[in-house]
Amino acid sequence: MPVFDRPLRHTLRLAAAAALSLACLSAQQAGAAPLPSSAPAGTAATDRADGADGATLSPEQLAERVRGRDVTRHLRAFQRIADASGGNRGYNRPGFTRSVRYVAGKLAAAGYQVERQRVPYTDFAIAKERLSVRTGSGAGRHVPVLMTRFTPSTSAAGLDARVVAPPRGKTGCAVSDYDGVAARGAVVVLARDACGFGHQQQVAAQVGARAVVMYYPTPSPRNNYRLIGLPRGSFVLPMGMVSQADGERLARQAASRAGARVHLTLRGHDVRRTTVNLIAETRGGDPDDVVVMGGHLDSVPEAPGVDDNGSTAATVLQTALELAPHQDRVRNKVRFMWWGAEELIDVGSGYYVDHLSPAERGRIAAVLNAELLAPSNYGRFVWDPGTGGSHRIAELFAGYFERHGLPYERQDPGAIGSDHLVFQAAGIPVGGLDGGNLQVKTPEQQARFGGTAGQMFDPCYHQPCDRLEAIDRTALDTNAHALAWVLGELALKDGAVRGIRAAG
Repeated sequence: MPVFDRPLRHTLRLAAAAALSLACLSAQQAGAAPLPSSAPAGTAATDRADGADGATLSPEQLAERVRGRDVTRHLRAFQRIADASGGNRGYNRPGFTRSVRYVAGKLAAAGYQVERQRVPYTDFAIAKERLSVRTGSGAGRHVPVLMTRFTPSTSAAGLDARVVAPPRGKTGCAVSDYDGVAARGAVVVLARDACGFGHQQQVAAQVGARAVVMYYPTPSPRNNYRLIGLPRGSFVLPMGMVSQADGERLARQAASRAGARVHLTLRGHDVRRTTVNLIAETRGGDPDDVVVMGGHLDSVPEAPGVDDNGSTAATVLQTALELAPHQDRVRNKVRFMWWGAEELIDVGSGYYVDHLSPAERGRIAAVLNAELLAPSNYGRFVWDPGTGGSHRIAELFAGYFERHGLPYERQDPGAIGSDHLVFQAAGIPVGGLDGGNLQVKTPEQQARFGGTAGQMFDPCYHQPCDRLEAIDRTALDTNAHALAWVLGELALKDGAVRGIRAAG
């Protein structure tokens, strides 16, 4: 799940996909043809899938078979891949390619025909990112810095400048926040604020700053997060991220009598690359009522990505493997998908949706997605817009959790930036779960889910510690069961899909 500027989200590529919504809704209505009469509702063929050996499968049985311990075996493989690939499975790194091979091999061995959809995209290669801080006449101190992708570069030699910060209590969201601050020609240090880091750097440019150094305030002050500067036209200054601990120290030094200077070098450039979406669908099932179950397979280049989003990719894989012996007899066709370059803002899923014809979009009845299923301080969030087909999917998840006595909260699907949003923008019902990421757990949520209030749901989000040992096995097990059960309801029965179609 990428970290990008939420106040500017709707100006991203999703806005273009939103223009397809009306056409897609029309296609959905046209594509909702009467179901075949060979297996009337209520018969065993409607409610269960027969395997090649004559065994049957119900949604409850599918859920029971998608166990956390089996999902963990795939997570262990992802961790080994990351360890052998520089510590990550980044969308543009060998670890992603090796993850694709692993998943494809498991699917092929289970009897699926596997497709690799090639996806061209523009990446941002970072050549140099370096920050040195000097106070008074002392020697320079190196501070780790992460260049924000797609933002302007400094000169090759870098820039040397004073450091300034808005006064305490000011966010840099308004020009007046710099009253009395000599920002012209300086590097501004800022805490990321809800007004959006894109807006903050625009304001810094208005007051004459040369660059921005920003930090993300969290209860884990040594974490650092690489941001994505999209849409590109909104970012006019070189911009780098430091940890909260380093950013606050730099702001204090800037406000001291001695002041502080920095030498900042941020160099990056566009690179054309190709990623892949991995696709495997059941041989059987109504092709006019396709259920998509997916999750992104890439991590950020700074982390192994075992929770984000190996936890979902592995759950989707285990669900596909358990359904494989029954794939000829599912009621509705299931399309399992593993997306590429989600961490660069839904590159793979966006390409997939953009290249579907209106008729193909209309055949997709529902999309299931998930993010960060098992962070160490987990919550359980069901995506629910409150209306339409997506709300009907949310009701399936809610019903499952309520029957099993598992606490959950509802949140808007847009609260988590992920691959479901491109389908939602095209008018296709979406549903899914997440375990929380940068949000801070409240005392009420601690009482509901356990864990620790005042800490992030996932302290290892986009960090090197996003490893297998940070996974909460209980959360993984229960959420894997839930995803598999909802998939079973949609794949093995008619009623749920009909309800989603009817709700629009």
